[in-house]
Amino acid sequence: MTPSDLPDLVVDEIDLELINALQVAPRATWAVLGRTLRLDSATVARRWQRLSAAGLAWVTCTVGPSRHSDSCMAYVRVVTAQGHFDDVATRLVENPAVRYVHHTTGASSLLVVVARRSPAAVAHFLRDVLDVMPGVLSYQSEIRTVGYSEPSRWRLRSLAPAQQQTLQAPAVEARGIRVDEVDRSLYELLHTDGRMGFTEMAEQAGVSEATVRRRVNRLLASGSLRLRCEVAQSVSGWPTTAILWARVPPSSLDQVARALVPRPEVRLSCSLSGPDNLLTMVWLRTPAELPEFERVLSELHPEYTVTDRAVCLHTMKQMGRQLDADGRCIRALAMNPTAFPVT
Repeated sequence: MTPSDLPDLVVDEIDLELINALQVAPRATWAVLGRTLRLDSATVARRWQRLSAAGLAWVTCTVGPSRHSDSCMAYVRVVTAQGHFDDVATRLVENPAVRYVHHTTGASSLLVVVARRSPAAVAHFLRDVLDVMPGVLSYQSEIRTVGYSEPSRWRLRSLAPAQQQTLQAPAVEARGIRVDEVDRSLYELLHTDGRMGFTEMAEQAGVSEATVRRRVNRLLASGSLRLRCEVAQSVSGWPTTAILWARVPPSSLDQVARALVPRPEVRLSCSLSGPDNLLTMVWLRTPAELPEFERVLSELHPEYTVTDRAVCLHTMKQMGRQLDADGRCIRALAMNPTAFPVT
């Protein structure tokens, strides 16, 4: 599907409330969602189908927190040769090991997020992919050491706190479980459509519906998998992405990084292995908000020193989806077969 094939829709406040509700409870039934939004279930289902078909919102599945130790994340800043940007970006979007591709301002035209099983596997990616890719002039890579906040936790905040509370599931302790081929097939189906019904999943996985229901609930409750509802940034009310690299003394790093997490602008906060040891990605209403955001952080945390900044011109790939310039999902991409290994 190309951007011209996607219908142009007006997203209203009810649509944003529905997306927010699915951010809180991605697999809530239409009846539960309807009670929360004070709508009948058929209306809620119809609105979601319209948003999903237009690529404006979707529910997907990622590897959960209890499995994060099974992978190594690398943030790679790539410099491309003049006239080669499109080819390099296209190759990286198609590569299953690449989770995000951001076209950014600054000396590095691309910020690429790579997930592999180990630092050694990251090294293989750098040598086997980037070192030999035509049009790549240079790159700089850093390993994520601690993840403090991730995009799956970001919320629109369209619902009232009381409405969100009715949808909030009880917190569970994330502890890994053994994974087999059936579990991995369920992960692949949920990655394609996080709201796929148990009956359809059972048909595609070749097991009983009871088995699917039990396995999916176990994978989610154990933290092995995590569902997330995504929204096209252009309709979120926060259309600008800014990326900040900062240096924080090691003695203050954990405290400062955790203090950033509750801020409504923050989509991602993680520590990195290099001297610029804290990476923060924020969604803003306009680019003009970036200086004010930095000013507030510098006043609250004097030890937080921004060393570089960039504005994201286009997030081209996001967790297995290709996005157009407005952030709409235009295609589901091939998954990394090692992302959820059998144990």
